[in-house]
Amino acid sequence: HLARWLHLSLEALYFAAVSLSIAALVGSLCGFAKAFLAHVSEQRLAFLLTLSSGPGWLILFLQALFPGISWLTRYKWAFDRPEVNTFLLFSSAPHLPLSLALLLWLVAAYWRQGDAESRISPSRLILCAVTVVAIGLLNPFCLAPLFALLGLAWIWRFVESRRCSWPYTLSLGLLGLVALPLLVYNFWIFTFDPFWGRTYGTQNYQASYPVDVRLLGYGVTAFLAALGIAAVWRHKPEGRYLTLSAVVLFLMGYLPTTYQRRFSFGLAPLLAVLAVPGWQWLASREWMRRLRSVSGGRIIGSVLLFLLLWGQNLSYAVLYGASYLGTGPTDRYVFQPRTLKTIATYLYDYGESAVVLTCEETGNMLAGEIRGRVVLGHAGATIDVDRRREEIQAFFGGALTPAECTDLLLRYGVTHVVVSPLDPHCDRLLPDPEWETIISEGDYQLFSVVRSVASMSAVW
Repeated sequence: HLARWLHLSLEALYFAAVSLSIAALVGSLCGFAKAFLAHVSEQRLAFLLTLSSGPGWLILFLQALFPGISWLTRYKWAFDRPEVNTFLLFSSAPHLPLSLALLLWLVAAYWRQGDAESRISPSRLILCAVTVVAIGLLNPFCLAPLFALLGLAWIWRFVESRRCSWPYTLSLGLLGLVALPLLVYNFWIFTFDPFWGRTYGTQNYQASYPVDVRLLGYGVTAFLAALGIAAVWRHKPEGRYLTLSAVVLFLMGYLPTTYQRRFSFGLAPLLAVLAVPGWQWLASREWMRRLRSVSGGRIIGSVLLFLLLWGQNLSYAVLYGASYLGTGPTDRYVFQPRTLKTIATYLYDYGESAVVLTCEETGNMLAGEIRGRVVLGHAGATIDVDRRREEIQAFFGGALTPAECTDLLLRYGVTHVVVSPLDPHCDRLLPDPEWETIISEGDYQLFSVVRSVASMSAVW
């Protein structure tokens, strides 16, 4: 609607939204660090540590060298979630970085309010209420960590001063009333709605990773945060508040809900601020000073530290850059093989009537590229996903008779079948001789089944 009203292309408006969200996130990360750290150098360090993640690249390197180390696969997905790796938000849809930016801004604003008893201005209160509404519309899962952090600040203020700050209490209560309709609406949608309740609300269960996997995902920052907690717990009230907040957000990731992992959104910036005093304590150790004084020690240590802190994100950047430049197998489409892009282009031109039967990984990619639909794509947006998985596995695995195959194609209105090596057993299908071959490149094949299905249906 905005694109139409402003006479802009969707791509131009989307690019503007992405740019705005990235700028807002950078500003909020800096503002959040400023609310808890006094010196500019500390704030800059916190910002850099926020963009750090665990050594995923090192695990892949070890797996390549030692394929027999099977237990490393336990940590395969520990580094590519926005709840862990804030760097990924710089290349994500704009609602994620913008929601985190608003969350951090609101928490920092309320913390800076301090324990003063002065009234909060109506204009500021309205701005905070609008921010809560924006967070609820952009990313409703953010409301849980937001009010956990604001509530902890209220509790902390009460325990420290032994009195209730009524301006803070009333404003927090007002924000809660503003957020309540959004929380009720999303609870209803993801519980009772015929589509969302059955997909995202039920079957799209996003289990939290084990503790060791999550901690490794945060990498060196988690280790430095542990050192920082030990350094600031007795001396700085903001350190104690951040520590309790980090523990609460971490534990919220294990609540018995279908979306508990989302509730840790915002934990990475907290850990980064706590990691700054840990960094300072570690840098002040005698053995660290000796290491820096050794010839070449500073250079070697800096390189190793950079790889441990930002090596994973460097590997992401290299992969994205190589994909955009067209080198390697992806040709300007990240993680998507060139041949599959060719198939997607044909199906896009085919129009909205295209219905594709293929395996899950391939279907997940095609779903975002074509104007038609896929029988099985993104699991969280597919009704009865387990049943469809069984049917498609039987179809491609040769467990169905020709009559059963045709019945399956008719039931879903399939127009095209895609054979792809991206999924196990998907490339083992023996195509029906009646299918029309549209594209055949390597292990990728695109068949049109419209005529063959229509003729078989007429015969039966």
